[in-house]
Amino acid sequence: MAEQVVTLLVEKVGQLLINEARFMCRVRVQLEELQAELRQMRCFLKDADGRQEESETLQDLVIDIRKVTCDAEDVLELYAFKVSSRRRRRNVLLRFACIFNEGIALYMVGSKIDRIKIKFSKLTARLERSGIKAVREGGKGPSSSHERLNQVRRSYSHVIEEDVVGFDEDIKTLVEKLVNQDHRVVSIFGMGGLGKTTLAKKVYHHPDVRRHFDSFAWVCISQMWEKMDVLKGILIKLIPEQTSQIKQMMDAELVKQLHGIQQQKKCLVVLDDIWNNYVWNALQQAFPDGDAGSRILLTTRKKEVACHIDRCGFHHQLGFLNREESWQLLLKKAFPGRRDTETRVETQMEKKGKEMLERCGDVPLAIVVVGGLLVNRYTLDEWEKVHHSLDRYLKRGEGFDPQDQKSVQQVLALSYNDLPYQLKSCFLYLGNFQEDFKVSTEKLFLLWIAEGLVIPEDRENEETMMDVAKRYLGELAQRSMVQVESSNDKWWRPRTEEQKETTCRLHDLMRDLCLSKRKGEDSQSHGNVRDSSSSSTGITKTRKLAIYFGLGIDLPNLKEFKLLRVLDFEGFGFREKGIPEGIGKLIHLKYLSFRNCLNVWKLPSSIGNLQFLQILDIRGYGCISVPNVLWKLESLRHLYLPDYWSEINENLTLDGLSRLEILENFDTGTYNVLKDLFTLPELRNLKAKFKVGCTEDMETIINYLNATSHQLRCTYLRFILGFEEEEPFLVSRKVFTIRSLENLELEGKIGNLPEYRRDHFSASLTEISLLKSGLTEDPMTTLEKLPNLKSLELGHEAYVGNEMVCSAGGFPQLQILILCLLTKLENWRVDEGALPLLSSLYIYYCREMKRLPEGLKTLTKLQELEIYWMRKAFGDKVRGEDSYIIQHVPSVTFKYEGCR
Repeated sequence: MAEQVVTLLVEKVGQLLINEARFMCRVRVQLEELQAELRQMRCFLKDADGRQEESETLQDLVIDIRKVTCDAEDVLELYAFKVSSRRRRRNVLLRFACIFNEGIALYMVGSKIDRIKIKFSKLTARLERSGIKAVREGGKGPSSSHERLNQVRRSYSHVIEEDVVGFDEDIKTLVEKLVNQDHRVVSIFGMGGLGKTTLAKKVYHHPDVRRHFDSFAWVCISQMWEKMDVLKGILIKLIPEQTSQIKQMMDAELVKQLHGIQQQKKCLVVLDDIWNNYVWNALQQAFPDGDAGSRILLTTRKKEVACHIDRCGFHHQLGFLNREESWQLLLKKAFPGRRDTETRVETQMEKKGKEMLERCGDVPLAIVVVGGLLVNRYTLDEWEKVHHSLDRYLKRGEGFDPQDQKSVQQVLALSYNDLPYQLKSCFLYLGNFQEDFKVSTEKLFLLWIAEGLVIPEDRENEETMMDVAKRYLGELAQRSMVQVESSNDKWWRPRTEEQKETTCRLHDLMRDLCLSKRKGEDSQSHGNVRDSSSSSTGITKTRKLAIYFGLGIDLPNLKEFKLLRVLDFEGFGFREKGIPEGIGKLIHLKYLSFRNCLNVWKLPSSIGNLQFLQILDIRGYGCISVPNVLWKLESLRHLYLPDYWSEINENLTLDGLSRLEILENFDTGTYNVLKDLFTLPELRNLKAKFKVGCTEDMETIINYLNATSHQLRCTYLRFILGFEEEEPFLVSRKVFTIRSLENLELEGKIGNLPEYRRDHFSASLTEISLLKSGLTEDPMTTLEKLPNLKSLELGHEAYVGNEMVCSAGGFPQLQILILCLLTKLENWRVDEGALPLLSSLYIYYCREMKRLPEGLKTLTKLQELEIYWMRKAFGDKVRGEDSYIIQHVPSVTFKYEGCR
């Protein structure tokens, strides 16, 4: 929105006046006058942004303001870059030689600032003539939405479970058809907004379904789909251990493999949101015709599509909610977190609420959106205001036709207009992604930050920009404007609920709303490249570019993208030459990602020119060499270093990154920059690996991390220890005391664990992995007392004893337990009352274990048990006489039995 881009420009001008005072002195007056003009305009925009729907003239005016603001930002950043470059020169002769050119540059930038200031003055005058009122600094504008946003703090998770009402019979019917009957295809059809995908998810995760099928895959089709992407997506989910091979497969091999795996195992494949018959015509050869036990569950808006796929299948029409179900759903959304028995509203509020339900036509999507508008509104007066707004948007009495998607759109538009301006921008940004695309929430937060959509003034106390972005998404999800989902791709490592990767997407109808609201924006400001022909138009004004994965795609000429702010190469396959050196000329870049790219062996040194870069992501699968230029990136806030390094970078330094907040994959075993940690005053989140061979280094690391002078609050640490004596063991055990420690992985001998005391273990510890520790005393005696521990791995002879006990009341928060290569362990006892929240248990290669603990039968939360590389006799016992112990567990997997 216009107010947001103007706010960011005000901040940028202020930073220039402070940080570059000596070099900006000759244009200081113009900058201060521009800043004053911008602040004046911002007061008017607080009103204008909320009233754009009133006239096209006002919409055009706001668009003009955005364009002039972007032009001003380009001018200031280019000049700041030149100023900074001159400041760094050490050669006196070169600096004197540039005095004449510097004078010309100052004159030109001063003239440009004057012209921009005049444009802003004229635009402000047009706002006044349009009847827009100035809302002074500190005012909340026409809506109290900003106040509501401030109520959404960390207590609200950005992963919001979908409230489900009225689906009980539907779920029962669909589960029965999938599990107990011979329908190859089961479909759910009905108009948009009824909850077809929500219902399919409930069925997909139902315990009876999880027990019945061997493998599962969910893929969203949508209107913009690619056959190869769909086939690969399904196959990777069914056989994740073959992901790398699947990614290289061509069409014919994909079809053959997918067809074969569905005959070998009982698979459930969900095809969500199929729009037409052509999709099935292209995919059907990959699905067996006969009854091999595999099933297809699909959702579609059209019954004829479902019948085309299989006329003999079971086709379930999803209808509208009844009035009581609608009321219960509204209450669930308006009062999140309350139980049904706690939710009571006064008679007049109930009357208003049910009148609003009539406007929603018992369509679930419309109801949850209205419910989102009522969150944190507890009085009759507040409900009446929402009721009045709803009436106004439905054109006062024309009525709501639930079969007409335009009526639903009018309800959804009300939720958009109730948003504070910063959330409107964040919502509209989601229109950049393809239909039904699930974007990583972490990546979305970084993109929001780089694009300037996260307002620094919204930070409170010790919050980072990422914290604010999470709150933004939490509010959008709470209003049901975005759908947030979590996934546990445990092919690499199982995760707790908090650690699961989260993604978000827009419902089809919400995306339609998003695109309709984006029509006024500059369509050339964002670009996507899928093939060489798509990068030839509108490039000079492009400010964001996403390069999608593909080895056959020609990289566009980056020199043409002079105004680029965001460049996303994630998953891109470079040619043999790798990253072009010319990338360093894109001086406006704020976000640069090479995550999971192919053929990237070395970063070009020209990256050191990117002085406005805030986010650099070079995580990935391959080894990569990084030149010693990162210290030049003074604006950097987020640095994600490579997972692997191609060579030792002894001279690599991070000194000077005074704004850095997040640092991942810091590795002292690869390059010697431990001292640099002491020069990062704003560092909040650290993910690091320390290879330690002497007690002095260990003491230094622990003392730094326990110091109160820095602002670290979240650390993920991996220590590789090389100690063999008792004295170093005493030092090693001090790592458990690091106050900001959340995730700890210890590889190497540490003697035995200390006795549990609060001063011996950090209260923030949620995940521990012990490898090759050689513990001779049962570690459970200590670890089960940690109050917040949620994930525990004991692996590779972490414990060399033969008995282990989990006592009653122990591990009150543990969700994941991994026992791997404990080759001496024979007996494991689980007392009743231990491990009350355990959901996932993995037992790998504990070859002397005699049987599963009897106490597992009391673990009612246990959803998943994996038993790999165990003796065949152990597996036979679990499936036979001990089967009663795990009969309540929905998913039990045996693999690679018969090890010696």
